[in-house]
Amino acid sequence: VVTPTATPDPAIIGANVGSGGVGAFAVGQQVRNITNSRVNIRQTPGHLGKSAQDIVAQMQPGDMATLIDGPTSADNLVWWLIQYTASDGRAVEGWTAEATGSGVQILGQ
Repeated sequence: VVTPTATPDPAIIGANVGSGGVGAFAVGQQVRNITNSRVNIRQTPGHLGKSAQDIVAQMQPGDMATLIDGPTSADNLVWWLIQYTASDGRAVEGWTAEATGSGVQILGQ
């Protein structure tokens, strides 16, 4: 007996990246950091092989942000460009992942 294994179609995966078709949210939506940890906000999507200079700010637990672009895929994660007001009052724009590689949700309602 042969048991079929689902194989993702590469033509479909990421086909809507950048147009709101991938990810749990939509551009313009308000989200918050639902973790108990600070979350890095980066200059560009992705985290593998990057220096500390790629981190522009950190979003505190419970803080809100607005999604202004995305989603996009990098390092096998879904990334959103967010607009965030840091605790020092400065406006920050940068990329943050929707969830961790192990599936822990970062952004939520």
